Amino acid sequence: MRTFDEATYREFAAVFGERVAAHAPEWTDHNESDPGVTLIELFAFVAESLLYRQSTIPERGRATAARLAQSALALASAGAASGTLERPRYFPGQLLGADDFTQEQDYFRARLRRLNRALHGSGVVSGLAVSVEGDGQEQRVAVEPGFALAPTGEEIEVPVVATACLPPSGRLLHVVIRHAERPTHPVAVPDGPGVQFTRIEEGFAIGLEAAAPTDGIVLARLLHADDGWRVADAFEPARLRGRAI
Repeated sequence: MRTFDEATYREFAAVFGERVAAHAPEWTDHNESDPGVTLIELFAFVAESLLYRQSTIPERGRATAARLAQSALALASAGAASGTLERPRYFPGQLLGADDFTQEQDYFRARLRRLNRALHGSGVVSGLAVSVEGDGQEQRVAVEPGFALAPTGEEIEVPVVATACLPPSGRLLHVVIRHAERPTHPVAVPDGPGVQFTRIEEGFAIGLEAAAPTDGIVLARLLHADDGWRVADAFEPARLRGRAI
């Protein structure tokens, strides 16, 4: 039995991930526990296996597989081209559940994200200046209050100065800001043990990364020398026209 090449398997997984990101930009949870990641890895395994066995598959089987692949691509292209959104339709006597209200929120949030991406793009709208505080082994980066639009179309607001500790060594770091959410206001579940969160707080996350990402906004580039970290003057973040919020 053949042992699959790990590099080839990961290459297929990366390709499938890029295709998913192109057709579903709202999906940003790429953790291993996410079901979407499991499906991508499954498809990568099947694709790699089919390539290995392509010489042993009869001509009839290859033709059938090709037709199935073409049909799948056609369905994906049709869904991506239509870009349709769905919202609940209410009528008297209708029984509503949590899924209906969630879809109502998702509909308007998707419209707002689409509008932001189409009209404005992504980048800094106002504020969010970056500086380095402290010296020696205890430096930290500070991000001033401001407003930005993420590549996904999400709005990012920093209401107060945000700081993050810098590592004692390194060569290059990018200060990245992303939209982030967290559940809040837990309450006891009436019909069972445990709790449920009744609110979702929208906020932001500051990251320090060696490589510039595509899913966040790079606010500054930091360089390290003998005297510590400093902000690179030559770097300018992507900016959008707007007025202070």
